[in-house]
Amino acid sequence: MRISSKALLAVALTLASATASPATELSPASAQSVDLGAYRGSAYYTVEKGRYRVVATLASVNSGNDQPQVIRLVTTLNPEQTVHLSVPGTLGSDGRETTIAFSRSGDRVDVASADSTAY
Repeated sequence: MRISSKALLAVALTLASATASPATELSPASAQSVDLGAYRGSAYYTVEKGRYRVVATLASVNSGNDQPQVIRLVTTLNPEQTVHLSVPGTLGSDGRETTIAFSRSGDRVDVASADSTAY
């Protein structure tokens, strides 16, 4: 049996919306703050040949280090695509990962925080 990518996307978005905070629309070439628990930073997108290039750059907070760990996600979203970015939980805490999702619907790109148990 073959399942279409649109069907999988619909299921993923339904599950994510059950536990996600409200989505925030990103504006082209305008940075938006994002929070992944132990990592915080910003994300933006640009339009390139009809595809949307999303860039998220985050740094660890409260690491006790002068040079915090930095992570970057660069991805291109076609219409009706979603990409998830997650970081593992910290040792000694509940160990749950923190996830955000970047979703493109038509000419709109949204970012939403989601509870990792939704996946």
